[in-house]
Amino acid sequence: MKQVKECMKVTIDFTVKTTTKHGEVQQSPPATSTFVYGVDVQYPSVEAALMNKKVGDRVQVYVPPEEIFGPHDPELVRELPRSDYKEERLRVGKVYREMRNRSLVEFLVLELGEDVIVADFNHPNAGASAEFDIVIRDIREASKEEMRPSCERGGTVSSSATAPDGLCESNV
Repeated sequence: MKQVKECMKVTIDFTVKTTTKHGEVQQSPPATSTFVYGVDVQYPSVEAALMNKKVGDRVQVYVPPEEIFGPHDPELVRELPRSDYKEERLRVGKVYREMRNRSLVEFLVLELGEDVIVADFNHPNAGASAEFDIVIRDIREASKEEMRPSCERGGTVSSSATAPDGLCESNV
């Protein structure tokens, strides 16, 4: 029976439960994903949990904030001079966005003082974690074409990694 390993095309059915830094929980509807293990980018915790599993195996995986949007960093909460920002865009609980010197300035407005803004520059989902419930539906050897990362095949994965030479010699 085939096992999940480098260069195998893997299809999984999964649900994800995300928990925000404030403890709010959201459950995703069931979904299916197909990827080449070790070529297409997955969360490291998910990859580790899937290694050597077989069709029909079920795994539950905790993915920490560091693998998703990063932990919430208190150093990224700052006070800014209110007079430097467009008053009409300043709303507590809303994201402030403005182009400055051809760069986007973006932060969450936490508080508005008389002279200062308390701004949070963390990603809006920083501190969130996830729990995956995964069932392996199919495993097969990937074709040479499938060995190219999904970003090169028109997918949305942001990695340009390719399988290291010799890793999948049977597929070359």
